[in-house]
Amino acid sequence: MSTVEMRAKVHKMIDEVDNTLLEAIHAMLETYQKRQEDDPVVGYEVDGTPVTASTLEKQADEAMEQVARGEYITLAELEKESEQWLKRTK
Repeated sequence: MSTVEMRAKVHKMIDEVDNTLLEAIHAMLETYQKRQEDDPVVGYEVDGTPVTASTLEKQADEAMEQVARGEYITLAELEKESEQWLKRTK
């Protein structure tokens, strides 16, 4: 089912629910929206997993700590490594 089809189906279902369920859905959507405002999605992983601002900040902090510990390779080392990758594809 496509996103468009799901949205249409959900809209139709919401039109048919009683007030108690409608209030619960409304509260759930408000909570979701508040979380999105507090910690917005700023990008996506290669597999499509959303990355929030807080997750990105943690990843950046860890990367900076790795650099401070000397856990990195130089551009020259990367170029040499990538030459080896290319040799394997030929």
